[in-house]
Amino acid sequence: MIVVGAAGLADQLAALDELEHDLIPYATSTALTKTAQGLIGRLQDEMRVVFDKPTPYTLNALRLMPATKDKLSARVWFKNESDGAQPASVWLAPEVYGGERRNKPAELQLRARGILPAGMYVVPGEGAELDAYGNIKRGQIIKAMSGVKGFSQAGYQANATDSVRSTKKGNAKSYFVMKRAGKPIGIAQRTGKKRGDVKMILAFVAKPRYGERLNFFQIAEEYTREHLPAEFEKAMATVRQRFAARSRRR
Repeated sequence: MIVVGAAGLADQLAALDELEHDLIPYATSTALTKTAQGLIGRLQDEMRVVFDKPTPYTLNALRLMPATKDKLSARVWFKNESDGAQPASVWLAPEVYGGERRNKPAELQLRARGILPAGMYVVPGEGAELDAYGNIKRGQIIKAMSGVKGFSQAGYQANATDSVRSTKKGNAKSYFVMKRAGKPIGIAQRTGKKRGDVKMILAFVAKPRYGERLNFFQIAEEYTREHLPAEFEKAMATVRQRFAARSRRR
């Protein structure tokens, strides 16, 4: 009797063990990361639909945390870092979950200076100069806040003063806090010598609330369900090619 054992398949079994423990996890992590990358593009397309003229900063606010062989999950969320502004995770989260809008830096400073009443927030007034994305231009915000001494950051010297240089800019004379019935309603700019020659730059309003405009999780679920299997098949095809090449070299 002859017994045909598996001893002669040692090399092949070792190769299969490598496929299972190394190459398949690699294919899985690749498929997860590729799917997450595609999801970012899909979410950016949705932002262009649900937001009015989203800025490049908004469209680039998504961060990808890729999958690895040891951590088989790729994650997509809003960036927590900022370059002198609020992190995207702060001001975009209400668009996903709904609820009240967070304070902007200018609002925090105006409130700290006692200019913006508690419970009130800032929106562009009808006289505001807007950029291509519908936001008030940063230069005008700085002039308006400087004119009413609205900056409260320690060491920040943008507020108008009595110095010759500051007086020449004219911000203190041009901008003022407009009131109605003794209550602040915004920051206005004088445009002429007549009483009515003013325009509202920053209007004070009640706290805005957002609905759930960006269906983040629904889109992610649908996109993943549709694209992950195909990405896995493409990754496995690459793995099989590599596996076959290694086997031939052996």
